[in-house]
Amino acid sequence: MKRWISACMALAMIAAGTDSLYIETKADSEEVRILFTHDLRDHIEEVKTLNEENAVVYSGGYEYLATALDEYRTEQTVLLDAGNFSAGTMYASLNSTKAPDLTLMSRMGYDAVGVGLDDFTYGVGMFGEMLSAAQSHPSLLLSNFTSGAGNAAFEEGWSAAEGSAYTLIESGGYQIGVFALCEPDEAFGEGAPIVITDPLAAAAEAAEALKQQGADYIICLYSTDEDDFEELCNAASIDLIIAGGNHTATEKYRKQGNTLIVSSDPYGTSFGVLDIDPSSKNVKNFEIVPVSSSLYEASYGISETMSAYQSEISETVMRRFSLNQNPVFRAGYSLTTYGRTQSGKAYAEAADLLTDSMIEAYDAPESDEAKAVSIITEGMATGTILEGNVSANDLFSMAYKGMGTDGIPGYNLLHVYMRGSDLMTLCEMDLILHDDNSLEKFHFGRMYYEYSMNRPVTNRVIDVFTEEADGYYIAATADRLYPVITTSDILASIPQMLIDSGVSGECNVYDETGTPVSDFDVMTIRNGDGAAVKLWSAISYYAAHFERGRDGIDDLPETYKKARKQRTKTSSLNVIKLFKHANRATFDFYAKAVAIPVAVLVGLNVLVWLINLKKKKETNA
Repeated sequence: MKRWISACMALAMIAAGTDSLYIETKADSEEVRILFTHDLRDHIEEVKTLNEENAVVYSGGYEYLATALDEYRTEQTVLLDAGNFSAGTMYASLNSTKAPDLTLMSRMGYDAVGVGLDDFTYGVGMFGEMLSAAQSHPSLLLSNFTSGAGNAAFEEGWSAAEGSAYTLIESGGYQIGVFALCEPDEAFGEGAPIVITDPLAAAAEAAEALKQQGADYIICLYSTDEDDFEELCNAASIDLIIAGGNHTATEKYRKQGNTLIVSSDPYGTSFGVLDIDPSSKNVKNFEIVPVSSSLYEASYGISETMSAYQSEISETVMRRFSLNQNPVFRAGYSLTTYGRTQSGKAYAEAADLLTDSMIEAYDAPESDEAKAVSIITEGMATGTILEGNVSANDLFSMAYKGMGTDGIPGYNLLHVYMRGSDLMTLCEMDLILHDDNSLEKFHFGRMYYEYSMNRPVTNRVIDVFTEEADGYYIAATADRLYPVITTSDILASIPQMLIDSGVSGECNVYDETGTPVSDFDVMTIRNGDGAAVKLWSAISYYAAHFERGRDGIDDLPETYKKARKQRTKTSSLNVIKLFKHANRATFDFYAKAVAIPVAVLVGLNVLVWLINLKKKKETNA
């Protein structure tokens, strides 16, 4: 039945204009089946997603994925993953002790797994500890990296896991060569514990080495944001690219010259099936197979291990934040839509919920001069809230990145102070450095700014507005101290932002007395048990303020249906707006703007006077 459903899906893809998915090959005995996933992102449990009708559907889950893979496995099968598997849910809190993803992937029979940048979410050292902790593991592959500054935990783990640049897998009498790439990132440049090197050079080297060792068919596992693989295909002789990461490809199956490029869906909600003849390079069948509890029975062995992991998470993490397996609150609506998800604009409403939660986690002293504001970056909101009961794991998935000094995943929240002038500078830098689609762009809680493109580039912010009372905002005062709830990562980035933006103002951080702060950790917000409040855990405290439903579950307010404004652009030529909070650059800008036309006007008048004078002399002569 399930095979029939998948076959129908494949036929529908063809009818919709997908590249030919069925090509005659040699006898079936010469086929090798490639099963593949990518971007599992630690979604060991079934995940909620939105379909095209904006209805919430449940899919994925390792216990169901395991059963589905077994059903599609043949005697000649290679099972691969293209990376980004180990961070995304609360199971990541066990990475350094149990390595749940690698352990379960090994039990599911994965032959090789590529490493993506997101697998280093909690640091190179933590990734190494995960490799050392894995009870068993598939072959770990990454071709484009060097040791850089080095990290003992990583090097020990990579060695223990026998990590390598490439591997050969025998299947059906064929040698299948596999190597893995991840996209370069400035965080892994010179001086980093490991350095991500040029993928093109690494691909050429790995493909040639595999060919020399007798590979009949060469596969590249590539975790990337890019969608154009022409350079990679030209750089190396590759038969198949399994493309993961955040690339925007809408086609799951396409050709680039002689190279086939395929992808699936994230979170284990589906996997790819590719039947190939390695000798002729021909493809006989390609399918995307959906995975859910409605289609497959749970694999008992996987479910049993998951239950053990859940118990440990409850004891080591959830209890620390007064959480349990009960719903934290209920959402009567989703904070996003399918359309916003597809456009990459999915998280604005969720970010509003995060920033409000941050402020509510702060116990403001009476000495505060103003109400608190909060600051995160767009990239810190890694998920959203969908209609239905919301669990602690859902909260974690909303903001899973970062690592606190307590060793628990998630950014620790800090409370510091900034003057109104500092907030102005912060907004100025944000406007200069980040475009609207940048994940580094700030998202403010109970604060926004107004700017004008009619002012010079380093002085475009007219005013910063903060909440004075519920829903009532006033312009920030330059010398007033404002409580700011944020993370150490954001505060640590400010000095470099000043340099990169070219803004001449200052952006300082103070304690409640107005004394500059350099040790941010002492400003950590803690709960009643002394645990550092996380970006994700703050929502559970905030939920206590929601109105309680009849069944005892708190209900998410309606206020998060629409994202709040973060910045307002004005085209007004009002003199007050043009010169409010103007610095010397603005005055120089308008002085030049006025001086040039005045000079031209004066010059024209002089020219006319000279012409008239000449005519007058000629007349008198």
